[in-house]
Amino acid sequence: MSLNTMPTVTSPTLQTQRLNLRQWRLADFEPLSDFLIRDELNKYRGGGLSRGEAWEFLSARAGDWQIRGYGCFVIEEKKSGAAAGFCGLWHPFDLDEPELAWSLYPKFHRKGYAVEAATAVKVWAHETLKLPPLMSFVHPDNAPSIALAERLGAAIEELTTFGGEPRYRYRHVLPGTQPNNGERANAAAATNSQFNESTNQSLK
Repeated sequence: MSLNTMPTVTSPTLQTQRLNLRQWRLADFEPLSDFLIRDELNKYRGGGLSRGEAWEFLSARAGDWQIRGYGCFVIEEKKSGAAAGFCGLWHPFDLDEPELAWSLYPKFHRKGYAVEAATAVKVWAHETLKLPPLMSFVHPDNAPSIALAERLGAAIEELTTFGGEPRYRYRHVLPGTQPNNGERANAAAATNSQFNESTNQSLK
């Protein structure tokens, strides 16, 4: 098959009240790069990237759709047309299931956009892809993402590691169902105890 006849897979566009979740474009590189090069905004994913690495990141996110048939969307603010971040399904080769992942660019924080985007992705993943409840990795020190995961109704499933760093694995509920708050509290308490114990041992 020649390069000119290779099949392509493009992402659908999901719409919410305030957002379009759409496929990646060349114009998305500059806002993405401005975000990814900043260490303080990426400390829970290993620190900032170079512009070259940011280009590879964009290319990989766009390429996920071709390889997996799903991936991350660009979050676009309807009223301005500006790229506000990205949200969707991230599924590298060494995970046995996709992660519901999200990142917002700083000027779009505190607007509720991450919840709005992630909720739309959850519905799409369930209704269109027929996926079971999704999971999300969150660093134990990442308080904003912990709060967001819990606003989405997710509960801590376990404390694990990914990329050599500790991660809570949050398990989301299917759209239209309610989380069991008692089970959530018990799981969170057990996982926090496990994390505190492992941290204390590392300090000895």
